[in-house]
Amino acid sequence: MPADGDRSARSERQPQRRAVNRSTLETLVKAGGFDALGAKRAQLSAVIDRALQGGAATAADRRSGQRSMFDELGDDEVEQAAVDALPDLPEWDERQRLSGEKEVLGYYLSSHPLAEHEETLRTWCSHTTGGLADVPTRNEVIMGGILAAIKLSNVKQPRPGSTQTRYAMFDLEDTEGIVRCIAWPEQYGTFAELIVSDAILGVRGAVDRRAGSDEVNLIVNELMPLAEMAKRYTRGVRIRFDETRHPAKKLDELHEILRLYHGTCAVELLLCLADGSKVHCECDKLRVDLNPEMRRRVDELLGPGNFRALASPPPAAPKPDRQQNRKQQYVRT
Repeated sequence: MPADGDRSARSERQPQRRAVNRSTLETLVKAGGFDALGAKRAQLSAVIDRALQGGAATAADRRSGQRSMFDELGDDEVEQAAVDALPDLPEWDERQRLSGEKEVLGYYLSSHPLAEHEETLRTWCSHTTGGLADVPTRNEVIMGGILAAIKLSNVKQPRPGSTQTRYAMFDLEDTEGIVRCIAWPEQYGTFAELIVSDAILGVRGAVDRRAGSDEVNLIVNELMPLAEMAKRYTRGVRIRFDETRHPAKKLDELHEILRLYHGTCAVELLLCLADGSKVHCECDKLRVDLNPEMRRRVDELLGPGNFRALASPPPAAPKPDRQQNRKQQYVRT
């Protein structure tokens, strides 16, 4: 029989194997831990059970002293063979991929769900979460982001004349941070169907701070899909015409395009002259509709980057109304 010392030495030389469960593998797949293998996360997720079964069988074979043909292959060859054996599946869409990263890591790794909406948010949002600290209490802002951590509850005392008691609290997350939002019963009754986890929405609301605290909340006045922000908050369009790049005849062509899309938005023309000066012209007799086709045609005529929508600033804070303030005081459950 081998001496105890010999058994101990052999035990130390042998690699320690530990079981990996399904939850661990799912977490690694969602976090992108296997991306370097060149496989899609959807493919890896689909074969987790098969991989666990195969791993258990291989471990059992090695314990019994059996060898497989894969024992003769190098690590790179084994990895390539495993990738080749994966099912032919489309990759998760970006939203599912990012949702998985946030679920297991607590943050988005490969991108951000708001990246594709960057231009919309930059154009029509007056503030981001990072800029709320300097906004006076009760001033209204327009923001956009992802809804999360939704909590529904009831007020004990509804406003006089109202029977609605249900209200919602949720986090609005943008690329700079998170702000807690409150939709009181009247607003919740109007926008309840929009208040769902992971919804990407525009929010018009008033900045609120509790007495003695610098923490900012947002009292919701209106919620809307991002696609509606352009209709609600566009006051006009500004078109840049560069004398050094655009022949004079294109000015007439521009006018012909704009007059075909009559609407309510004001038109501003920014003339960039050859001497470096700039002239702003307000086209008082011309109003247009913010139509995607119109924008496309202007881009084709003048080139991208010369058309810009102009957003309406949010309303200033109303003067304090003590009676109204008393009516708006809710007692939460």
